[in-house]
Amino acid sequence: MENNVPKQILNLRNNVLLFRKFQLSIMKQLLLLLVLALYCVTTHAQTARTTAPRVMEVGAYLTSLRTSESTSRSSAFSADRVGHLLKDVQPAVYFYSGEVKTYGDHPNSLFTNSASLNNIDASSIEKQHIEMVTITIKATSDLSAIDLSVFSNFPNLKYIYILSTIETTESIISNLIRNNDSRYGIFYKIEKGA
Repeated sequence: MENNVPKQILNLRNNVLLFRKFQLSIMKQLLLLLVLALYCVTTHAQTARTTAPRVMEVGAYLTSLRTSESTSRSSAFSADRVGHLLKDVQPAVYFYSGEVKTYGDHPNSLFTNSASLNNIDASSIEKQHIEMVTITIKATSDLSAIDLSVFSNFPNLKYIYILSTIETTESIISNLIRNNDSRYGIFYKIEKGA
């Protein structure tokens, strides 16, 4: 009587090669899984960075601009320009409750509040020279969404300044902002009791 024993069981050399092929296959699968995981993490980080607005206190914002200016020769945002827009008298537009008041030629600053934002597109504001928008928060009812898409027709707008005279926090202000655009520098100041 003849025994039929499969060759693979008896042939140890072939078994070792088969086991090595199995190890290579597992290594390739693990490497592919690692690459896929890294891709997902970086994609999620980029998405989170673009959707969450970076809101800073005005002093910290100016400091970060100065730091970036010292490390990079080309900066779209200038600490000196922001300081000039904040402290010096500028030609400006005031838009409250649907009423437009313009002071000076070619205004580069717009002052408004969150309640008036929805009517900006329908207003007669000179939009082409506006560089900074100051949004005032004077009451808790002003703590409503600030939709930045209303500024899409402002070609030179660079800065959104939120000035609060009520008790609030950076996280509350950040949560108010909708449709953030990376071309805007967003900063705030809280002046309690002003």
